[in-house]
Amino acid sequence: MTIQIGARDARQKFAELLGRVGFSGEVALIERSGRPMAALIPMKLYKQLIAEREARFAVIRRIQNAQPDLAPDTIEQDVTEMLKTVRAERAASGG
Repeated sequence: MTIQIGARDARQKFAELLGRVGFSGEVALIERSGRPMAALIPMKLYKQLIAEREARFAVIRRIQNAQPDLAPDTIEQDVTEMLKTVRAERAASGG
């Protein structure tokens, strides 16, 4: 579940908000003037995002080492397109 909360309310209810995010696994979007400005996420999700990021960079480094003449931007674009394809296939298969 995602909580949307104004910055002032988030500041006043920080301990409660932290508990909801930390123990219940909820995500809090902190807004200012109705616009999302920041997100408070559970550590499990944060670690997952960092691991995925590191995995992407590992793939990019492996490709760069195998293809030293290929521009880094080209490699990153190819990896991004491949990730989109894999995610679309997983979504279509329900996985």
